[in-house]
Amino acid sequence: MNEYQYPLFDEKGKVVCQICGKSFLVISPRHLGKHNIVYADYTKRFPKAPLSTKEFVARGKYGKNKDLFIHPENEEIGDEVLVDDSEVEKLNVEKLLKKEKPLTPMEATKSRILDFLRIQFSNIKKDYLIRQYGKDERLKFEFITDFCDPVLKVVIQFPDTFWHNEDAYIDINKSVKLMNYSWKIIEIPSQNPSIKEISKKIKELY
Repeated sequence: MNEYQYPLFDEKGKVVCQICGKSFLVISPRHLGKHNIVYADYTKRFPKAPLSTKEFVARGKYGKNKDLFIHPENEEIGDEVLVDDSEVEKLNVEKLLKKEKPLTPMEATKSRILDFLRIQFSNIKKDYLIRQYGKDERLKFEFITDFCDPVLKVVIQFPDTFWHNEDAYIDINKSVKLMNYSWKIIEIPSQNPSIKEISKKIKELY
């Protein structure tokens, strides 16, 4: 029985993206970018989900003749088209995973928090830049947030956790300015915030 929302492969043997249900020869960086996610986050969330088909791996491993890399009738593979071996090389999943740098402790913390916040906020984004314009269409302010749901207008800040909160210039009226434009602010003042702390603060807001 499949433990995920979508099957791992479709009826044609293509791999299925476990976020949107679309089928591909390979789950590419370009496609994952549409979901605001990278390989490390995707494989963490769906550890048993395959990233490519045997057909794709075979093309990348054995093909030197360009004909081997041209998809029949130039068929689109989801939103990708394989043209030649240089394109396949760019999309080689195994090499991309090997080249990916290990997360720093701060990046690991942010990734852990992001995974939890995705359960609470479907449109959550990390390191989100808010640009707020007034009725006169002039820029009133812009702030980098730790996490933000721009649809629900919720900002989640960790003032003692991440580096950009220690910049020399910090607008002490940042929260007030955001709230004046109907943004909701959640602040978790902890150097190593726990999921329990974050959950408690979210419940206080709602």
